[in-house]
Amino acid sequence: APSAVNFQPWHFYVIREQEDLQEFHSAYHREWFRTAPCVIVICGDHVQSWKRKADGKDHSDIDVAIATDHMSLQATELGLGTCWICNFDADKTRELLRLPDFLEPVVILPVGYPLDKVNPDRHAEKRKPLSDFVSYGIPKE
Repeated sequence: APSAVNFQPWHFYVIREQEDLQEFHSAYHREWFRTAPCVIVICGDHVQSWKRKADGKDHSDIDVAIATDHMSLQATELGLGTCWICNFDADKTRELLRLPDFLEPVVILPVGYPLDKVNPDRHAEKRKPLSDFVSYGIPKE
């Protein structure tokens, strides 16, 4: 995946052992989550991330998002299912993985084989029309 200035400010924790998975379930309490045979915790590395000079903007979240999206797309290509999870207990995750302060857990990505085939257009009726979020040109006064 691309990253700002190709700094690749991420670290991936792959959790596959049943004992580790059971312990990790305490960071996200959803029954369906317990069925995933693999969980990847994607962390942003604030030491390695590029910061924009003009305002100090740290691009680790953006870079982690790009990497996560690439992993999700590749998993789908391989017939695997994923679910991007951000609503997890970050403090518990930090504690379980014994993360240093400069690593921030940003996304949990469970990976496994889906039980059912789903319609790829299942969210079509929930999509906003382009006119709600696309503008063209520079606005004139």
